[in-house]
Amino acid sequence: MSKPDDVSKEVIDQAATDKAAADKAVADKAAAVQAATDKAAADKAAADKVAADKAAADKVVADLTVERDTFRTERDTLRTERDTLKTERDALKAEVARLEKLTGKAAKPPAACGGGNKKLTADEWLAEQLKK
Repeated sequence: MSKPDDVSKEVIDQAATDKAAADKAVADKAAAVQAATDKAAADKAAADKVAADKAAADKVVADLTVERDTFRTERDTLRTERDTLKTERDALKAEVARLEKLTGKAAKPPAACGGGNKKLTADEWLAEQLKK
């Protein structure tokens, strides 16, 4: 049989082994908790970076959309001005055609040596031509 000292030594050794195993389990659990915390922090940082990148891309898209809309507005304004100028040009052409019809293409004002026998000023001659 075992002696009491041997039994005590075995119990002490077993207790030391059990304590070492428990300490190792506590350390492993702490390491696992720390690893999980680090992973969660890394995942949060990655999610924050994705969100920041998306926000930056959305801002670029919004800025480009505003710029595009500004250019479209400017283009439409220029088209409107062009159309207005064309309308004015056509009105002036019609007025020239009307005046040529009234005066005849061969009619020349007095300053052009075609005024006839009378000595008329240009205004008098034009008034006379418009009466015809």
